[in-house]
Amino acid sequence: MKYILQLFFITIISVNTYAIDVDFKLFNRGLAYNAENTYWNETQVTLTYFENLTEASFGFHFNDFISLRVGGAVLIPFSLELPDGIRFFPFVQSQISNEYVSLTMGTLDSDHNFPAVLFDPMIKLTPYVRASVNNLRMPNLNETYEYGKFTHGFYEYGLSFKWFKGGTGELFMNWQLLHTENHRERFDVGLTYALDFIKTFTPYIGARYWHNGGHEYPLVDGSPAITENYSGGIGIHSDMVSILYLASYNIVDRDIDLSKNEFGQAFYARVRFSVFGLFDLEPSVFVSSYYIDKNQRYISVEADPFFRVPFYFGLNIFRDWEFANGIELSLMFINGVFLTEDNSVGIRYDQGINFDFTYKLDITKKD
Repeated sequence: MKYILQLFFITIISVNTYAIDVDFKLFNRGLAYNAENTYWNETQVTLTYFENLTEASFGFHFNDFISLRVGGAVLIPFSLELPDGIRFFPFVQSQISNEYVSLTMGTLDSDHNFPAVLFDPMIKLTPYVRASVNNLRMPNLNETYEYGKFTHGFYEYGLSFKWFKGGTGELFMNWQLLHTENHRERFDVGLTYALDFIKTFTPYIGARYWHNGGHEYPLVDGSPAITENYSGGIGIHSDMVSILYLASYNIVDRDIDLSKNEFGQAFYARVRFSVFGLFDLEPSVFVSSYYIDKNQRYISVEADPFFRVPFYFGLNIFRDWEFANGIELSLMFINGVFLTEDNSVGIRYDQGINFDFTYKLDITKKD
């Protein structure tokens, strides 16, 4: 602790000497989540989960264009088996930006403009919600992972380029795993572009690429060399309305077994509106091309896995409270009825509550 305090005071003296703006940011999120469903084993069939994430970081603003944020976070999944499952995440973000573009390296902001049919919003809350053996659509493997087979979570690390004129867009790469003797490398790439100067019915295109492969080490027995997933959507997407045509191509083994590749298409629509100011209601419908061609199946690997069924109807409820000093409380009820490929009727009903606290302090500020 003595050396940490010494480093802190040396940092403050240094930034005052060189007239750098410095701030301190503390973020804390408490989360409780319960998920239940029938007939669908490509996600958790049932899960009750509590966690707390605490993040602290210092921001160094060298001028109006260049900044550096450094810190770390601790994730505590609450159970009587503590300290099992406690994880530390570094936070190091370098950014160059102006009113037109921004370039970020290191820890990403992870605020990608994707609907749930392309990127699951639950990943931002906790990876454990989606940590099933079938979720990634890879064969049963003998590979080993320190924190589980599903590796996408609250933090993303890589490179992001955003633009803010003529609409807003982003191109990013999120690096998840290195190729080691125990498992292959893994990363995902995303592209979004929205003409958001058109409000509500905003023209939109989004695409994702997910890669699991590598050639640096001999493959673990039973592992295909490369597994890939392509998915995308085009149409209308905003906070209030989505109307999208979707397509995907899932490659189980790029080098060998092409017969297991899966192509799929789908239609997705949703609206979100306030009900007398009491809560937000979000009905949605998803219909896949399975009803046209039984060999087709829409699969976006890191999307909400319920959007792999032939038909899904959702009715979600949200309620947010914003208090003073960066305190927010959010309730969510994610409900749906779906049909499986054998025409069985399934239901899903998730409930979640998260309590967020954000505190920011300007340590030094230039005149």
